[in-house]
Order: sequence, then structure tokens, then C-alpha cells
Amino acid sequence: MNSEGIEFGVMLSTFGDHATPEAFRRVAQTAEREGFDAVWAGDHVTFPADIPDEYPFSRSGESPFHVSQDAYDVFDVLSHLAGVTDEIQLGTNTCIVPYRHPVDLVREALTVEALSGGRFDFGVAPGWLRTEFEVLDVPFEERGSRTDEFLRLFERAREEGQLAFDGPHHSFQETGFYPTPGEGRPKVWIGGRSGAAFRRVGEFGDGWTIFWDHPEDVASARERMGRAWDDYDRTGTPEVAVVRAVHVGSDVDRDTLLVGEASKVIEDVEAYVEAGTTRIVLDFYTTDVDEQVEQVERFGREVASEF
Repeated sequence: MNSEGIEFGVMLSTFGDHATPEAFRRVAQTAEREGFDAVWAGDHVTFPADIPDEYPFSRSGESPFHVSQDAYDVFDVLSHLAGVTDEIQLGTNTCIVPYRHPVDLVREALTVEALSGGRFDFGVAPGWLRTEFEVLDVPFEERGSRTDEFLRLFERAREEGQLAFDGPHHSFQETGFYPTPGEGRPKVWIGGRSGAAFRRVGEFGDGWTIFWDHPEDVASARERMGRAWDDYDRTGTPEVAVVRAVHVGSDVDRDTLLVGEASKVIEDVEAYVEAGTTRIVLDFYTTDVDEQVEQVERFGREVASEF
């Protein structure tokens, strides 16, 4: 983290026709070359034909996903990038934990942590796409309790290495979780806006991650996280990451945060810092990979360099 207390990351587009291995490498390597701190990627196992208008990150509820889209496995993408980058953090934002078997998911996370040399950021959330749960034969109504169960297991597995477990959804005899990570690794980022999400930050998380929130929303969320942090007698303070589409330049006609000439974008970043944001993760208004790479370069040289 730089002297201003803010880090910068880039969100990979891992769904759709523009999502290709070459694009993943180009964006990640550009971000590392420009001094960014992290590259994160989203997670879905499958896109059903029936996707209800319940997407939590658009006003209409309409999602950007479609049944015929390419959808790359997030852990495979990050493992691939671990071999073509050297220092940048690689993370899930966010991994939908309830519809995976928790033992297998612990293995996936610890494998990326090991392959990347300790550079994995583990963003987790309960999920929102009800029909995806139906395809995977996991009760949607259990997603909260399954998320808590996994987080309890993961906290023990990364500290103990081997253990027996008796939870509300999964129980098993003593088994191994190796390779074990370094102390406190990987970091766990909790996604979501619910009271349960803030409670999970206090109980299990190192930080909170959200899409599109404004600085005033971040400030309000920090107050709620602070109370949860105190409830669990945590030391220090939680980190806060905001993922938001960014465009440096005057060629996009949008009167909104993090869009405009570099001086205006810098002012917006400063507002996020003042609200308590510790990492801004760039998303894009374009699916064109050349344009995404250009935006990463412009942001790195004209905005991030000022912090």
C-alpha cells in the first residue's frame, strides 16, 4: 500500500466473447508493469438459460450474463496468471462459496496461494443467481449458513493443516489441507451489503469488497464494519475495496465518478480515500481488450502515480 493508504487493482473480464487467455495475460501483465497492486476476477460455475432480473449491481436488476457466454473457471485463470506474473496479487472477486464442496474449495484456494507464491486474495460471497444454485443442486435458501460453515472451516484449515469437522451441512473425519499458507494468508475479502456480510467481515474477514458504491456509501459501511470488528474483539481495521468502472479521458460521455480527465479522476479517488477506501479496483466501460489495456496504462501513469 502506498503512502496515501490506497491501493489499485484491475478487474478481469472472464465472461463473454472477449474473455480469452490472451486477454487475461495482457491485462494482468499490463497492470503489473504499471505498478498496480492486484488483479481480480469474478466467479460463476455456469450461466443457466433462465437468469432472473435480480442482479444486485444494476438498478434494473438485469444482469450482463447470458447462457451462451464463455465462462472461465476463476481458479484456473488465476493459476495460469500465477505463472506469467511475478509480484501482483491475484484474487477472486468474488468466489461463490455455498455451491461448492468446502473441502474441494479449500484445496482450490490453497493451491492458488501456493502456485502464486503467497499472492492470493480470497474474495468470497454467498451468491445471488438462484437458478445457478438449482443447476448445481444446492438449496439457495442455505447459501448464508453454507458460507459461514465454509469460512469456519477455512479459518481452521489454514491454521491447523489437518482436522476433523462437524458442521451443519458437511462433516468429515480428520483429513489434510496442505500446502498450508503463511501466517494470515491468504487474505479473506467478504462481499455483500447485508448485515450478515458485515458480521462476516468482523468474524472472518480481512476486508470488505463491493461493486459501484459511492464514497458516502463506503463511509456508512465502514461504521457498520467497525461495530462488527469490535464485536469480535479484532485489532486493527478492515480493508475496503470498491470495484467501479473507470475511464481516464474526455472521450466517454458520462457524468459520474472516476470518469473524465486525470485531474477529475484524482479528485474522485481522494474522495474514496477520505471515506475509508483502501483499494480501488478498475472495471471498464468497454469489452475491447486494446481499450482496456490503454485505460490501465493511462490510469497507472496519470492517476495512480499521484498517490
